[in-house]
Amino acid sequence: MIADPRLIDAVVNNFVSNAIRYTPTGGRVQIQAHRSRSAAVVAVRDTGIGIGPEHLDRIFDRLYRVDEARDRATGGSGLGLAIARRAAQSLGARIEVESTPGHGSEFRLLLPCATAPASDDTE
Repeated sequence: MIADPRLIDAVVNNFVSNAIRYTPTGGRVQIQAHRSRSAAVVAVRDTGIGIGPEHLDRIFDRLYRVDEARDRATGGSGLGLAIARRAAQSLGARIEVESTPGHGSEFRLLLPCATAPASDDTE
């Protein structure tokens, strides 16, 4: 399977823009990519405000915002992670998230690696 680079860009761009938006001045945003046995992994880690565990199940819902006090001007539309999830699903990929309030978050896009078909040595 060959992945659509526009969809990968949509997911990673969302992760990076959120990391920058929610990391205070002096914090860090780190992007890493590696290949595991079964997936290519792109991870975006920040030292930002983090997300409480009570919100992690809902952050990919359309229009859901962790902090209702944020408006569209400062906190986005609430659509970014829903779009990222849909793009990941279209790629046959998945998104993982780890976050600790006050310490930051890590969002990972896991793209399945193609495997070469087994050779048939019976001929």
